[in-house]
Amino acid sequence: MADNALKGGSPEIALQIANNVLTQNPGNGSALATRGEALTALGRPEEAAIAFSQVPPKDPASVSAQIGLGRIRLASDPVAAEAAFLGALSQDPRNGVALNDLGIARDLQGRHTDAQTAYRSALGVDPSMRAAQVNLALSLAMSGQSRDAVQLLRPLASKPDASPQVRHDMAAVLAMGGSRTEAEQILSKDLPPEQVKQAMDAFDSAAAAKSNAAAGLLATTPAAAPQSVALPVTTPQVAAPVPVASAAVPQPASAPPPQATQPPPTQSQPLSAATATPTAIQPPVEPSPPRSPSANAAGGKVEVQLAGPTPSRDAAEIKWGRLQRQMPDAFAGHQPILAEVHGSGRTVWRVRTGGFADAGAASAFCEHVRTNGASCTLLQ
Repeated sequence: MADNALKGGSPEIALQIANNVLTQNPGNGSALATRGEALTALGRPEEAAIAFSQVPPKDPASVSAQIGLGRIRLASDPVAAEAAFLGALSQDPRNGVALNDLGIARDLQGRHTDAQTAYRSALGVDPSMRAAQVNLALSLAMSGQSRDAVQLLRPLASKPDASPQVRHDMAAVLAMGGSRTEAEQILSKDLPPEQVKQAMDAFDSAAAAKSNAAAGLLATTPAAAPQSVALPVTTPQVAAPVPVASAAVPQPASAPPPQATQPPPTQSQPLSAATATPTAIQPPVEPSPPRSPSANAAGGKVEVQLAGPTPSRDAAEIKWGRLQRQMPDAFAGHQPILAEVHGSGRTVWRVRTGGFADAGAASAFCEHVRTNGASCTLLQ
C-alpha cells in the first residue's frame, strides 16, 4: 500500500503506513526504506537520511536505502553520494539505477571519464535506459567530446516521437559544442523566442560553470529496488531512485535517466537524483526568477515545493527552467520562488512556486507534476 501511495504521488499516506509498521516492528528494513523515500518526496531530506541509514546492512531493502541516501547527498556532498551508490552496487552489481546515479556523482566531482564508465555500465545492464544515454551524452559534451555526444544523442532526438525534453538535451549538447544556430532551431520547435534566448543563456552559463550546470541538466529515473533501474544523475538524466530525488547532473536512473536530467538530468547537472521515478530530466531553460523567496505568482498565496535541494541558485534556476519547459501549460502564469535555506552547516536552494487560490488547486497542480515524473509537495 505504501509503495502504491508513493507511485501515486501521495507520500504523506506512504509515510503514515511506514510509521504504523515501524511502531510494531522498529527494525523493518522495507518500512524504513519506504519512510526514507516518503520523507524525501516531502522535502525532508535530513529525516530521510536518518531513516535510510537505519536499514540493516544485510536487509534486502538496503540497496534501495543506499540509493536513496546517495541521492539526498548528491547536491551537497557528491563524494558521500558516490560512496552510497558504491555501497548499493557492492550488493547488487547490476543495478542500473545505482550505476546511473554513480555517474552523476562522479560528473559532479568533475571526473567525467569515470562518470562515463558508470553510464556505459548502466547501459550494459539496460540498453534502453534513456537517462543513462542522455547523461552519457551530456557528460561527453562537458568533457569537450561534443562530436561524440551529438552522435550519441541525435538518433534519440531525431525520432518522430522524441519528447521535447530529449530535443532540449540535444540543444544543450549542440550549444556546448558551439553549434548555437542548430541548437536555437531545435529549441524554436517548442519554445517562443524569449524562452529560446533564456535557454541559450542557461547553456552558456553551464559552459562557464560546468559543475552547477551539469547538475541542472541531468535527470532522474524512477528507482526500482533490487532491479536494475536508472537513477537520477546530476546533469545528465538520472534514473528514478528507489524513491530518490533529485540532484542535477547527468540524468540518473535517484532517478530519476538521460535524467539529466533526466538532464541539459538534469538531472543535471551534471547532477540530479533519486527516485527512480522520473526518467530523463531536462536541460535548463529558465526565466529569471525573483531573488526573493517571497515572490509569488498572482492569484493566491498557497505555494508548492518542486524537486529537491540544489547547491546553488544557478542550479535551482536550471531546474525551474527544465520543469517549465517540460510542462509549459501547467507552469503558465507561475513564477519561480528560489528559497535559500541554511542548516546543518551548509546552504542549499529550494525551488518553489505559488499563486494558487487554495490547497485544492495546488494539490491538483502537484498531481499533474508528479504524473510527469517530477516531485511536488504542497507547503502548508
